[in-house]
Amino acid sequence: MEKRIERMRVTDRPKKQRKMQVRFGERDFRGDEVLTLKNLSKGFGDRTLFSDVNLEVAGGERIALIGDNGTGKTTLLKILLGEELPDGGKLRFGPTVKVGYLPQHVHFDHPERSLVNTLIYDLDCTAQTARNRLASFNFRGEDVFKPVSTLSGGEQSRLRLCMLMDEKINLLILDEPTNHLDIQSREWIEEAVEEYEGNLLFVSHDRYFIDRFASRVWQLEQGQISDFKGTYQEFLEAKQRKKLPEPAVEALQKVKKDKPKRPGGTKNLEKEVTAAERAVSKAEEELKGLEEQIEASAADYVKLQELYQQRETVEAELMQLYENWEALSAQLEEARG
Repeated sequence: MEKRIERMRVTDRPKKQRKMQVRFGERDFRGDEVLTLKNLSKGFGDRTLFSDVNLEVAGGERIALIGDNGTGKTTLLKILLGEELPDGGKLRFGPTVKVGYLPQHVHFDHPERSLVNTLIYDLDCTAQTARNRLASFNFRGEDVFKPVSTLSGGEQSRLRLCMLMDEKINLLILDEPTNHLDIQSREWIEEAVEEYEGNLLFVSHDRYFIDRFASRVWQLEQGQISDFKGTYQEFLEAKQRKKLPEPAVEALQKVKKDKPKRPGGTKNLEKEVTAAERAVSKAEEELKGLEEQIEASAADYVKLQELYQQRETVEAELMQLYENWEALSAQLEEARG
C-alpha cells in the first residue's frame, strides 16, 4: 500500500476563481416618487399587449415583472426607456431619477473596437483607468485588446455592466439579467444587486433570482398587470389560495354544519387524521429534500429551474394537505366533544 501511495499522481490544488469586487454606482435619491404610470396601453395591430395600467413606484422598491413569453414585458421596459411610445396614457419619472439598463441581448455600436478602446471612448477616461476597471471585471492581460465582437454572450454582458456601473444611477432596469452568464458572472451579479441600494425593476424567469430580490411582483397576464406587494414566495402562496375551488370550500362548510356520524364512531376519524398527518409529514420531507437539492445546485441554472418547478408543485400539494388535516382534526375534536 505504501508503494501504491508513492505512485499516486499528485495534482495541484485548484485555483479559486478570482471574484469581481465591484458594485453599482448609486446616486442620491430625493423624494419618494420614482415612477408613475397612468392608463398606459400598448398594442401591435389587432393585438393588445396591455391596457389601463396604473402603477406607482416609491423609493427603495425592488420589482419583478413576470409573465409568459410574448406578453409584452420587454415592450413595457422599452416604453419606460423611451425606445417605444405607448398607444395611450402617460408615464412620469421623479425629477432626480437616473436610469441604468442592462438589456437581454447586449449590442455595441462599435464591436470592432477593443475592450480598452470601448471604455476610453464611452466613458471618456484614460487608458490606465479603462484597464483598471476592466481588470476589476476579470478582463486582464491581452484580453483587453481583443475586439468586442469576439466576446461570448456572457462576456459582452459583463462588459456592458462594467460600463454601466461607472454611472451614478438610482433606478436599475434589468431584462433577464442571469441569461447567457457563466456561473462566476451570475454569482457576481447577484452579489452586486444585493449591495445595490437603489430601486430595481427586472424581468426574469429565474425563480431563484426573483425569490432573492423581489419585494413586489408585477404579473403581466391577459393584457393586465396585477400588482402584488410582497415577496415572490408570498405571491405564490396568495395565488395558490385563490385557486382553491369554491365547491370544495362549500362542501367543507356543509360537512362542518351537518356533522354526519361516521361508522365506528371516532375510531375511523382518528385513522383519517393519522393518515393525513403522515401525508403532511411525507410532503414536508419531500420539500426539505428539494430545498437541499436547490442549495446544492446553485450553480446549475437548468437544474435549478426544474427543481423550482418541483418545489412549487409540492408546496401547492402541501397547502391542500394542511387544509385537509386541519378540517379532519376539527371534526375529530367536535366528535369527541
